[in-house]
Amino acid sequence: MNNQQRKSYPLLARTLGLLILVVICNTAAAINSPVQTANTAPSLKNIECSFNWAQTFYPNLFSPPVSGVQFFSPYTYRYYPSTNAYLGVSSADDHVYYLGPEGAWQDLGDLSAWLTMSGCGAKPYPVIFIHGLASSAVTWTPFRNYLINNGYWTFGGIPAYNQTTKTVDISCPSDSSVACTGSAGDFYTLNFSDNQDLPFDVLAGELAAIIKAVLDANPGKTKVLLISHSIGGLAAREYLEGLARELNSVTTTPYRENVAKLITVGAPHQGSFWAEACHNQIDILDISVDVGICELLPLHIDSNSIAVEDLMPTSSALNVLNDLTAHPLPSDISYVSIIGTGQPTLVNLVDFKNGDGIVSDISQDLRMITGNLTQQKSVRINIPFRACGNKITVPSIGNIGETHTCETTDIGVWAEILRDLQ
Repeated sequence: MNNQQRKSYPLLARTLGLLILVVICNTAAAINSPVQTANTAPSLKNIECSFNWAQTFYPNLFSPPVSGVQFFSPYTYRYYPSTNAYLGVSSADDHVYYLGPEGAWQDLGDLSAWLTMSGCGAKPYPVIFIHGLASSAVTWTPFRNYLINNGYWTFGGIPAYNQTTKTVDISCPSDSSVACTGSAGDFYTLNFSDNQDLPFDVLAGELAAIIKAVLDANPGKTKVLLISHSIGGLAAREYLEGLARELNSVTTTPYRENVAKLITVGAPHQGSFWAEACHNQIDILDISVDVGICELLPLHIDSNSIAVEDLMPTSSALNVLNDLTAHPLPSDISYVSIIGTGQPTLVNLVDFKNGDGIVSDISQDLRMITGNLTQQKSVRINIPFRACGNKITVPSIGNIGETHTCETTDIGVWAEILRDLQ
């Protein structure tokens, strides 16, 4: 075992001790047999899902990626030739075992209580993924593909609200290779009708209609789980706080008590100075060659859009949203703030704080607003700079980068989302 593997093993043991599956006892006999019946297929899928999780998030221990499983009583297992490692589940005691290059089985314990923590168990609520500014359902495509192909989740489709008909249509991607029902499913990736020129409360009105459509497509389900990126988290909060409305209407849509959890990723709960500088065209970064802060985000952003104006830290939209005395968040919902860090983030004319280059870590943390609200946590994740981000050069300062646009494709963010599904 090389040094990197030795360093990673304690982390693996602790993490797999929480996340990798255990098979239900009454399926043990069937799993021992190479011939699987239809009744045992879900349990076998759970095993494969957990193995997929291990090799995706710990490739230094489980490489190359392997599909399928092998059987050697009482084990259902995979062998990884590059790292000379075995990962198996024993039907004798419902424990997960690891056999590394050193040649000794490592018992990782009885893990049934944590099965769903890896995203490989029962899914009590349909999950709706919400995109951010100047984005779409496409932003979640890599994670969508992981959930379908490695997690064996059922993709329900792309719900979108039509402002003309005031209805929601759930469609499937044009790529016919993507498994999609267009109706019932474990998860969905929504599309807003317009997310630059609609205020947060109108986006929330669309979200309210989409939640209802998803629940209608899943009889027996009464709540959903929301996972949002960027301003998608603000739209979700608008709905939860009872501020949602339809376009050209002053009547608000009350919260319908149909959300179990809200996970926000890179959400600007307190706005972003980037939006203020962009909207007001403050060319503070590079006067000499006219490179403004708007250039930092590699998307087509309209600096005069409603969304950019509402994202300014002192905007009336944020003042209303963050007045939790007048508009409290429901206390029976769990809240998770996933905070992207690793990039200097401008918070005023001269100061930089930690963050993702667009939104500071403080602004991303919902707890900074909610205070003592129960059932909430915050997790900081360093987002490495990749091609999905952007950099601009500022005289006397150097390169300034952003990884805000990388958060939905970051494997660390994915791992945290899977941990927080329950």
